[in-house]
Amino acid sequence: MTYKLYWYAGSAAMAPHAILHDIGGEFELIEAEGAYLKREAYRALNPNGTVPVLVYGDGKVLYESAAICQFLAEQNPETGLSPAVDDSHRGQYLQWMAHLTNTVQEAMTIWWHPDHYTEVTEVQQKLVRESEERLDRLWQVLDRHLQHHGPHLCGDRFFACDYYLAMLIRWTREMEKPGEQYPHLNHLVRLTMARPGYKKMLEDQKITQTVLPDAVART
Repeated sequence: MTYKLYWYAGSAAMAPHAILHDIGGEFELIEAEGAYLKREAYRALNPNGTVPVLVYGDGKVLYESAAICQFLAEQNPETGLSPAVDDSHRGQYLQWMAHLTNTVQEAMTIWWHPDHYTEVTEVQQKLVRESEERLDRLWQVLDRHLQHHGPHLCGDRFFACDYYLAMLIRWTREMEKPGEQYPHLNHLVRLTMARPGYKKMLEDQKITQTVLPDAVART
């Protein structure tokens, strides 16, 4: 199957981009940012004007990063990035994919784009503050889970949900309380960054990703 991925650096295209490298073979990258996202031709692919967008096969279109990740992983089972329907890890894998995009990413969207919710500056500031507090609680829950059930979200096997979590944690680098400050989240990010597919994705996107050298758990 042929793949074409619309992306821009550091966006939600990071995780599916890494998965495409894990799949191997040729795929096309089309950088789409700023005014490009407002083009009529692009809005025909994704009316929301966001990235990523995946075009595959005979011109079928898929958007929403979590959906693309799961689709790519399931279409290419040899990557081992998605547990099969009868795999004992399947339920937990689906739980984490849903949690990351519906809960963690939703809180992060409020932090990055409070202007999408209100034009009142004071309210925007309150939203940013409260969303970061909420994210910190979510990181604590995830870190405790990894402490007892890690090193990956589903134990000793790496799945697409781990790519997704590492991507979200990178988005917290400008926050007062970045997710990587927790030791087990920090360790997961380091394991992810060591994977060839993730390394190639960072190289393609010209991203230099670093993590805190000494993550200190807080109570």
